[in-house]
Amino acid sequence: MRAKRVPRTCGASCARAAPYDLHAEISRLLFVFWRRSYDRGKTMAAAEKARSRGRVRKAVRCYLKVLEHDPADHVVRSKVAPLLARVGRWDESRQNFDKAAAGYLDAGFTPKAIAVWTVAAQTFPEQVEYWERIANEQVKRGKRQDAVLALLQGRSMLRNKRQRPLAVLLLRQVLELEPGHVDATIDLADQLRRDGTHDEAKRLLAGLLVRIGKVRSLRRRVRFAQFRLEPSIRGLLDWALAR
Repeated sequence: MRAKRVPRTCGASCARAAPYDLHAEISRLLFVFWRRSYDRGKTMAAAEKARSRGRVRKAVRCYLKVLEHDPADHVVRSKVAPLLARVGRWDESRQNFDKAAAGYLDAGFTPKAIAVWTVAAQTFPEQVEYWERIANEQVKRGKRQDAVLALLQGRSMLRNKRQRPLAVLLLRQVLELEPGHVDATIDLADQLRRDGTHDEAKRLLAGLLVRIGKVRSLRRRVRFAQFRLEPSIRGLLDWALAR
C-alpha cells in the first residue's frame, strides 16, 4: 500500500519577512553618525552660517546640538533664544532667555544678563517683567537713570489699547524712581484719561505743574494735557499763555 503523503510545512523559515523600512534605517544611521561625529567648532560654524543666511531652523538645530553637549553655554543659549521665537517655539525661547540671563548673573556678569533681558523684552514686549528685571538690576548698580530709560523703552513698545494696563504699570514704576519725570507724568495722565480715571490724572498734572515751576515750555505742555483732560475756555487760555 502506498504511504499517505504528508503535506509539507515550512514553519518559521517560510514566514513572510517584515518589509524593509529604508527611510527609518537611513534616519537611524544619520542619527548615530551625527552623535559620533560631533565637532563643536564645525557645528558652531554651521549655526552661524545658517543664521547669517536666514536659515533659522537649521541654525536652531545646530545651536541646540551644541547645548546637548554643553548645557552651561550661556552664549549659545542667548543666541538660540530669539531664533526659537522666530520659529514659533515660544516657551523654549523664554526658557533659554531665562537660563542664559541666570547663568550670567550667577557668574557675576550683570551687564551681559541685562543684555539678554533686553533682547528678551524686545522679543516679547508684553512680558514686562523683563524690563522690570533690567530696572531692578540697574538700581542695584546705582544707575537709576538707566533704570528709568529701560522702563520707558518698554513702555514705548506698548501702543495698543489692549496693552494699556501694561504701559500704565511701567509708567508708574518710572514715577517711583523719578517722581518729577515730565514725559512719564503726562503720558500716564493721558493713559488714565483714556481709561476714564480723570481724578488721578488731574492730581498728577496739578502736582507736575508745581514741580516744574515757571518754565514756560514745560508749563505749556502740562496745560495742554490739562485742557485735553478737561476742555474749557480757561484751560485754553492757560495753555496759550503758559500760565
